[in-house]
Amino acid sequence: MEKDKILFLGRFPPPVHGAARMNELYLKSKLINDKFDIKKLQISYVKSIEDIGKFSLYKILGIFLVAFKLFYRLIFFRPKIIYFEVAPAGFAFFRDSFFVFICKIFQKKIIFHFHAKGMNEVINSKLKLLYSKLVFRKTKAILLSKLLYKGTSGVSKVISRKNIYIVPNGVYDELNEKEFKEIIKIRNKNKKPTLLFLSNMIESKGPLEVLEICNLLNKDGLDFECLFIGAWPDEEIKNKWNGLVKKYNLEKKCTYLGKKYGDEKKEIIKKANFLLFPTKYKLETFGLVIIEAFMFGIPVLSYDNASIKNIISNSNLGYISYNQDFKELYDYLRKNIKKKFNAEWIRNYFKKNYDFNIAEEKLLKVFESEIEGGI
Repeated sequence: MEKDKILFLGRFPPPVHGAARMNELYLKSKLINDKFDIKKLQISYVKSIEDIGKFSLYKILGIFLVAFKLFYRLIFFRPKIIYFEVAPAGFAFFRDSFFVFICKIFQKKIIFHFHAKGMNEVINSKLKLLYSKLVFRKTKAILLSKLLYKGTSGVSKVISRKNIYIVPNGVYDELNEKEFKEIIKIRNKNKKPTLLFLSNMIESKGPLEVLEICNLLNKDGLDFECLFIGAWPDEEIKNKWNGLVKKYNLEKKCTYLGKKYGDEKKEIIKKANFLLFPTKYKLETFGLVIIEAFMFGIPVLSYDNASIKNIISNSNLGYISYNQDFKELYDYLRKNIKKKFNAEWIRNYFKKNYDFNIAEEKLLKVFESEIEGGI
């Protein structure tokens, strides 16, 4: 029996960021591929974090190349569903809307997946709102949390709630229980607490605010180390970070380890006692690094941004600053830096809520429901 076909439109690594990682996980999901015939079409020609948000002629030419490939897929692959990881803001939204209208010419059912916020910026005029309603007319959408429907996301102004599915992110469990127990033993032997920042080193993601926290902890005479993992978006933020490290005399406390992936990243995460993620990133929706930390039984300190308060939903999981104030995170850490959190409880929370098996089953049900519903 021939499988129903689904075309994945979206961003895939490289570069590595939350949306691209999730798209790749869903694309390679055995559960989904066993049920459907899947093909992908990369819609972004950005190859590094440094290129995101920058204009180039290569990107403009890329739009027409993607459009050609899209026509080809629609004619010869003939998918029943277009699964579209859409950009909700900026020039990228209007680029993606061009692809949407191509799909609509072929009368294809479209399911959007929002991995970022920003629709409010797009619909800031009556004309743009009307245009956006045309883009999303007779489509369905997936959000990562109920919190992302109303408010600053702007989605509620262009898509009816009845056309929304909720599918939180998930990641594969990289640990077995024997390995996890060994990690706890090693972590408990840490001579000094290890703090970790794990994200692209975009300023609004919080790497400079983590340095501010470290500066205050250092002034208190607390012994700790703080490790930074991620890619620099540009030289400006790199220079700012290095400048603060020198200004606060944190050379022996704070270490930038560069971009790390796979087993190399895993070995660093194992030793962390806390993940610091003070993100004010305006497109933030979920914070994939938070559930990665939970997998390793690590508590997380973050800000109230997007759906993060839904994820860090319990004081056993860490702490949230609702005022988005790094001094609040510092104050909490100062009092709790030597606290022994229940790592096993945190890990079990991850397994019950954010293991990738749960996410892929939910997405599979979305696809099955839409296939059964017809075009």
